[in-house]
Amino acid sequence: MDILLINTFHYNRGGDCIYTFELADLLRGKRHKVVHFAMEHPLNFTSEYSKYFVPEIDLLRELKKKSLISGLKVLNRAIYSNISKKKLSLLLDEHPVDIAHIQNIHGHITPSVFHILKKRNIPIVWTLHDYFLLCPNSTFYSKGKVCEACRGNKFYKAVINRCRKNSFAASVIVVFEEYIHRLLGLLRLVDYFITPSLFLKKKLVENKFPEDKIVHIPNFISIDNGIERNRSGPYALYGGRLSYEKGLKTLIRAVSSVSGIKLLIAGDGPYRKEIEKEVDSVNKHRIEFLGHQPRNVLLGLIKGAMFIIIPSEWYENFPYSILETFASGRPVVGAKIGGIPELIKEGETGLLFEPGNTEDLAEKIRWMFEHPAEREKMGQRAREYVLQEYNPDLHYERIMEVYHRAIKKHKVSGDK
Repeated sequence: MDILLINTFHYNRGGDCIYTFELADLLRGKRHKVVHFAMEHPLNFTSEYSKYFVPEIDLLRELKKKSLISGLKVLNRAIYSNISKKKLSLLLDEHPVDIAHIQNIHGHITPSVFHILKKRNIPIVWTLHDYFLLCPNSTFYSKGKVCEACRGNKFYKAVINRCRKNSFAASVIVVFEEYIHRLLGLLRLVDYFITPSLFLKKKLVENKFPEDKIVHIPNFISIDNGIERNRSGPYALYGGRLSYEKGLKTLIRAVSSVSGIKLLIAGDGPYRKEIEKEVDSVNKHRIEFLGHQPRNVLLGLIKGAMFIIIPSEWYENFPYSILETFASGRPVVGAKIGGIPELIKEGETGLLFEPGNTEDLAEKIRWMFEHPAEREKMGQRAREYVLQEYNPDLHYERIMEVYHRAIKKHKVSGDK
């Protein structure tokens, strides 16, 4: 089978990218041909299809110029991208495919490419890595708290609240994008939506998406990555973006109240300076900032940790870091929100706490720190759990079932 994978970024920028590359390797290993379509970027991995990639655009930088030309440029790319359609047509002329598997495409490639795929009768499967189809801010998080104000397609509320990057212009763009895609019927062209978490599937159904087009398929991970441990413990680890919705102040305060434990923070983001100030005011001796780390270094840090902590205060969909931690034989302390509780079995592979509750998180951290034997058993069970439930072969079976269903649907409609 010839499979087209479409994702905006073609380097390890986040979980969507990691999944795309892992899936590509899995499919190629099963003797399928994989064709990539993405956006140009200086950090992109080498690809034989890069000449077909769409030109890079930094939407936020263009909006900050506050000029008519920049505004039109953003609208032309973020809402309905004709250049994406043109580039994809050229790619498909040279490399025909049997099915298209979409990942994150909003704001750069855009669902405009669905019209090209529809014209060529190519089935469309879309794995959703965030909540953008339901929330213009993509996170169900605004002004420091969980927000579902746009439920029922009331996307205009995101403009009122300036949800997108606290910018009126950016909020207008994404809201306009939501409405235009629905008016054009682009979402109806998707054969199946894949949700990594049951939580996301539930949210789609609540917002009137057809349940028979939604398939829950968790992400997967290859266990043997050959990564050696970095540093020496004992330490707990947070690895990820330093942004407001990640619950980092709660984490800092909780760790500071547990004597003896050290916390490493690997990552960067817009919240870093504020978090560093929080550390300076609370406890700067047992909390260390490492900055952004390459994925292989981060995996080494996970292997060397006692456990990792995911203190999120937003609806996490399916944190890849949990799979990476379990695969490394380490347990997770995670917030009881979004898709996180689907992955962590309380008392078996980790511990859960109420999001935003410093005392509850501190209690769970203290227990992990003071019970090394039980913690080690949790890590062993976590690794066994990943081997059984999130292995590549099982994921391949699930994905191929959806591919075949989508292709069959198109063959039936084509015969009519």
